[in-house]
Amino acid sequence: MTDASSAPSDSSTPAAADQPDAQTGPGSGDKTPDNLLGDEKRGFTESFKQGQHFLSPEVNQYARSALLTGNNIKELQIGDRTQIFVGHTVSRTSGSVREEVLSWIRERYLEVSGYGEMLRALRTNRVLLLRGQPGTGRVTTALHLLDHLTPGRVFRLDSGETVKSLTEAGLPENNAGYVAEVPRRIAGSLTETHLEKLHGLLKDHDAYCVLVGETDPRPSGVFGDYAHDYTAPDAGALLERHASHEARTEDAEDFEDRMSELRETDWVAKALGPCPRPLESVRMAAMLARHARGRITRIDVEREAARAVYFQITEWFAGLQAVPPGEERDEALRLAAFRIALAVLNKSPYHLVADAAGRLAGRLIAATGATGTRRTSLFTDDQEHRLPALRAKVIDGYTTFGQELVPMPLLVFHDERYPSTVLEYVWDNHHRMRDAITWWLTKLSKDARALVWVRAAQATGYLCGLDFVYGYTKMIASGAFVAPTKKNSWQRRMSAAIALDQAAQNEDLRPAIRRMLRRWCRSGSYTARWTAAAAQGFTLGRRYVTESLNELRIIGTPAERPSFGGVDEGLVWAAGFSVAKLLAFGEIRPVLDCLGQWIRSERSSLRRLALNAVDQLTDLYGFELDYLHIAAGSERPELPAAAQKWPLLLTLQWQQPALTEPIADLLRQSLRARAGGSVAKQVLGKWVRVAERDAECLETLARFLPYVVDAESDRLRLKHLVDRLQVDWADPLRPEVAARLTDAVHAREERCLPA
Repeated sequence: MTDASSAPSDSSTPAAADQPDAQTGPGSGDKTPDNLLGDEKRGFTESFKQGQHFLSPEVNQYARSALLTGNNIKELQIGDRTQIFVGHTVSRTSGSVREEVLSWIRERYLEVSGYGEMLRALRTNRVLLLRGQPGTGRVTTALHLLDHLTPGRVFRLDSGETVKSLTEAGLPENNAGYVAEVPRRIAGSLTETHLEKLHGLLKDHDAYCVLVGETDPRPSGVFGDYAHDYTAPDAGALLERHASHEARTEDAEDFEDRMSELRETDWVAKALGPCPRPLESVRMAAMLARHARGRITRIDVEREAARAVYFQITEWFAGLQAVPPGEERDEALRLAAFRIALAVLNKSPYHLVADAAGRLAGRLIAATGATGTRRTSLFTDDQEHRLPALRAKVIDGYTTFGQELVPMPLLVFHDERYPSTVLEYVWDNHHRMRDAITWWLTKLSKDARALVWVRAAQATGYLCGLDFVYGYTKMIASGAFVAPTKKNSWQRRMSAAIALDQAAQNEDLRPAIRRMLRRWCRSGSYTARWTAAAAQGFTLGRRYVTESLNELRIIGTPAERPSFGGVDEGLVWAAGFSVAKLLAFGEIRPVLDCLGQWIRSERSSLRRLALNAVDQLTDLYGFELDYLHIAAGSERPELPAAAQKWPLLLTLQWQQPALTEPIADLLRQSLRARAGGSVAKQVLGKWVRVAERDAECLETLARFLPYVVDAESDRLRLKHLVDRLQVDWADPLRPEVAARLTDAVHAREERCLPA
């Protein structure tokens, strides 16, 4: 059986990349800046949390069991049959619609908005163009309209290949109703003149026809009185309607009451999703009836509801195989690329998703082997046209700009279960698309914007969780072992680390990934150890925090291992970064206790690592905190509104007073260290500047500083730093702020020991 060891390993990388100069670090060959993430720090954190959410097993816990089998294929809008309701289908080819189908629709149909206008228009004009999104009940509405005018005499009409074949179609029956689903290639060519011609044909046969088409950028007015824009029925009302028809004579007397109670429960609403299609509401009503009778459990209902998400994704992509070459196939591939891009970048600015989708679409179209690919119009890819087809919406949100949040509309799937399901379906069922997706994700991982490259790395890891050997070989290895001299090599290694962390959320893969990282830690190249250190700072590190801190201790003290060429600041930085992130993501006590021991160690290498981690911690802010994780199981005071911009350590001790002394001790030991100047710059430089702009933060800092003073030397050091800020040439510290901080430094003077 093939395993990851058959893929490129750290031992296969070029020697120059394996062993860079011993001075690799800030400002040298690795090009690792003092503040690696720079202005993208907040974007990195926000993107990581967002991607973790949408790709987490909790969001779509039953997705992996939603397999497409022979028992379920009949419930899909694929091939030559259209699903009307559970167990009943209507052929796409010409022929009569069965009476049992019409009878079921008469009994259960829920009128949609504008139904009366549609009926009047059809009665008057004999032809109606019904425009809407697939899966929203258009055909069902069309059949109900026709059955109303020609009871029991409704036929399917083959739309043919061209507009001419539709307008000159032979009608087998007089005094009948006809429904025809019009593909995009025909709908795009339809005009009022064509519909007038069809009207004449129908009038000669005393017949009626409803053309069912997709949404069109053209306004309905260009078709005269023949077109009507269709909207799906209300999901709640539809569920209630169908649930009321599930009762049987043999059911218990309280059956209807139990059905009503079930419809109102939160778990049913969650299982159905925020924007269900009519078919999904119908299926849910049938499942709730079985659950009320004790035939299936709640878990069964939730699992079957999750399958509906998988079925929708299947409909999206399975139809690509039947689209003939040409502009229609190119457009179908562009739409498929947009859906995949949104799966990776869900809840991102529209332009980011559109740009990424365009790059992937070009690759997919080129991969089809078509020659002379047509350029797209500048006006065809508008939001109004795209959103319904994506089952997505634009919501008010924000994006990051440096440390600030900037209001911006964001594109998001209606159902948050879609991202992981789209990625899983495409990866598992369309193997020829893998090369294009692999190339595309690799390109995105090199994007300078954290909003893009972090999410791309997480998507890479998710796909690796489905097929690790392929994903590791094609996508992760090249980033994990990239030569330090390459541009943005740190970003590519960080992308590989994030991908490995995401892949490790697959429980079956987790042991193998942990063993690989452990091997890299002890015997890997410089790049392998750097990647291993970065990977320990995320979800995997939090899950095994004690073991991860020990691995970071080993990686972050290269001076203890002469075979690797002495102190390497790049590795010290990477290990320190992960230690800081572990604390920021909620492992507060374990990290503080560990740093407290390291900073007092007799080994200078361990003190150096601790000082580096504290340096990075003092440069983190409140927005880094994973509030859900650190607040679990206990009640803590609500943070001030502005606390997201407060220094993280200051925020923590404000929220949890028991942490004040451990944090103060860590800062005190750092400031006393020979190399503590950087920490001092962070604490008294950036912290004071934040406090200068926020009165509440200033008071919090003033209450905290006395705990840092435990000796006369501590007081003198802090006082000196405040004095230096007062005479800063560009932005001298305001006198009242300096006075408040000076008073705070003197607050524990009576406890000070001799220097």
